[in-house]
Amino acid sequence: MLTALLAGELDYATILPFLTGASARGLPVKILAAVTKSSSYVIISRPKIENIKALRGKKVGINSFGSSADYAAYAALSRSGLDPNRDLTILPIGGGSPERFAALASGSVDATVVTRPSEYAAEKQGLRVLVSARDLAELVRIPLTGIGATQKKMERDPDEIVRLLRALRTATLLLLERPDYSVALFERILRVEPPLAEKLYKLYRDQYNPDLSLPDSVVEDLLAVGTFRLKEKPKTALSLQLGRDWSFAEKAKR
Repeated sequence: MLTALLAGELDYATILPFLTGASARGLPVKILAAVTKSSSYVIISRPKIENIKALRGKKVGINSFGSSADYAAYAALSRSGLDPNRDLTILPIGGGSPERFAALASGSVDATVVTRPSEYAAEKQGLRVLVSARDLAELVRIPLTGIGATQKKMERDPDEIVRLLRALRTATLLLLERPDYSVALFERILRVEPPLAEKLYKLYRDQYNPDLSLPDSVVEDLLAVGTFRLKEKPKTALSLQLGRDWSFAEKAKR
């Protein structure tokens, strides 16, 4: 994806940690808007684990080292008073939620990071929602979805970018202002029954971000996703200007 974006074969990319990771490595790409305020990651554990500090001496499964899920786990553990490098073991186990639930059931790991609404499937299997998406957002905020582009695209097509972001904001406001329409949309696209569609909408609603921009602290976390596993850390702090440009979002709100 990055090669295609830099070559101009793609106009935009939508995975924010991917974009800020490239920015952190000095590549000319920036995030221009965020669709959500934080990620939808959830930490699921075996039933006997009662809280996040009880993961001391345990094994936590992630998809892969250096991923946004890896950073979410690492930062949440660290900010809860644990040293992820000494107090527990983080294991890359790959796969999606079914594979990670299987690893929990087999005892290969004691906890894992998944995205909502996987917590419903976890609870049906007798697993514990150790840290909900809402609680995890209090520890680390790394929204996954938005809009990003290269510097060249920003200089060449600024009006197009503003129109795109304005349309994105209009769609986001529609979801917030018309819950009946939104629930029906969830029901049709996700192919779920109305009660579950309503429940899922309520889960996601608070995460929608019609403002399109993010606080600097969140951008710092996004930039950290691309660097926290590096053996040789950047010698100087990464500039926030390196990873984001909210000027198009501001114009889109006018």
